[in-house]
Amino acid sequence: MGNTRSDYPLKDFYTDIYSSYDRVNRIFTFGRDRSWRRKAASACLEGGPGTVLDLCTGTGDFILEVARQAGGGITLTGYDFSSAMLNEARKKFQRLREREQISPVDFIEGDVGNMPFRDGTFDAVGITFGIRNLVYKNSKAKLHLAEIARVIRPGGQLVILESSRPASMAWRLFNGFYLRFILPYLGGLISGNLQAYRYLATSSKEYYSIREMVAILEEAGFRSARGRALFLGSVMLVVAEK
Repeated sequence: MGNTRSDYPLKDFYTDIYSSYDRVNRIFTFGRDRSWRRKAASACLEGGPGTVLDLCTGTGDFILEVARQAGGGITLTGYDFSSAMLNEARKKFQRLREREQISPVDFIEGDVGNMPFRDGTFDAVGITFGIRNLVYKNSKAKLHLAEIARVIRPGGQLVILESSRPASMAWRLFNGFYLRFILPYLGGLISGNLQAYRYLATSSKEYYSIREMVAILEEAGFRSARGRALFLGSVMLVVAEK
């Protein structure tokens, strides 16, 4: 979820919308966000990591998908600055663990700019629909990227699932219309917080292309960064190595 910026009270936004967040995601992605997270979790587990961190974990969908796919024998951590979101994630974990044999997940509240983990703690770090809050028009972007790199072991992976700017002009126009005139108002109606969904829609619409995101990661010291377009380029799956 990132740090609170002076122009957007992000922590307040997520505290207000936590109870409807998942429902709005399902509606506005036509239910596709689940399949995207499955792809991201699979990418995160490709190297057989023993430790995985989910940054900006929110209500825990990504780290719980990693837990499902891994089955057991893996150390999992979800990290977010919103206690309300983390409480929802813990409830989801308990419900899932009643049905499936999965590894425990440690949910921790904190700031991505100052994480309480030792250097190289994690074999893999995932962040789904949260990186834009950390780097886009954020004065602490370099600090956030440096902290993310610090907690990944050398050779470890960073997996990013995020909104993207489509390459197709026609789809970009439709996507822009959808994000400007439909998502914020319907999201505001469902959640009761129009301002929060105006921010989420605007940051999605104006976010980087895959090529720009790869360049940002390489400048931050990551290597072998590669991206894959999903949903006609409206979403990106990017994998980079420390």
